[in-house]
Amino acid sequence: MVTVKKDARYEMYLKARKALLDYATPLTGSRDDAEDIVQDAFLKFVPDAADATPPPKAYLFRIVRNLSFNKRRRRKLEAKDEPDDIPWWAWPQAQPSPEAEFVLQQQVRLVAQAIERLPVRERAVMEMYRFEKMTLQEIAERLAVSVPTAHRLLSAAMVRLRDETKDVF
Repeated sequence: MVTVKKDARYEMYLKARKALLDYATPLTGSRDDAEDIVQDAFLKFVPDAADATPPPKAYLFRIVRNLSFNKRRRRKLEAKDEPDDIPWWAWPQAQPSPEAEFVLQQQVRLVAQAIERLPVRERAVMEMYRFEKMTLQEIAERLAVSVPTAHRLLSAAMVRLRDETKDVF
């Protein structure tokens, strides 16, 4: 704890404290920060070995102003270093448990087996539509069938897959 002898600097600080708080509040943006700044200014303005003639009152206000600007500059630097702009690929990824990974692998294996059991034309249409991202028009042209026939083959393949994998999921 700092003990201060009542001298001219201390008296000047006490008289100007409210004005210093009013001055520092808009500079810092909050009353709490302004109080911290004014307290720091007090420690710089009233040293242990105070000389006989105090500096002018403007010196005290300049200390508060400089400390306020330093605090604002430090806050900007700290805000710049915050990871608000992390790209999506650098976000922490949730890792599935080994059990969940095993279940997923089993499901993929069962779906792959169900796809292999499809009739040849239905399987071809489904693979072109789902994996190669072809439109029904493109599929119909490649297989030399009509668009409604391509649609019927795709629908039949999807119904068979749904029925065979309903217990998997």
